[in-house]
Amino acid sequence: MDNEREIIELTGEEGDSIKCEYLDTVLVEDNEYVVLLPLDGEADGCDSCDCGDHECTYEVIIMKIDKNEDGEFLIPVEDDDELEKAFEVFMDQIDEEDDED
Repeated sequence: MDNEREIIELTGEEGDSIKCEYLDTVLVEDNEYVVLLPLDGEADGCDSCDCGDHECTYEVIIMKIDKNEDGEFLIPVEDDDELEKAFEVFMDQIDEEDDED
């Protein structure tokens, strides 16, 4: 099993950047989305509900893959319903992988 992490650096319109770990790509209604885990500010357990779960406070970034003749680009998902659908597919894929193990 390959444990090497794929790191992607996102740069915003104002030049700010954030490094993320690539987690997965999901397909929803003929659109592809990339799921990323920000590497800045990793938490040591849940701050919001005191459950102690290390994964509880982690938030992922979901970006839509836009393809054109110049290549592929990641664009923010601004529609909450679209974002929720992509996240649900991502979580379903994680559950399927856990069931296979």
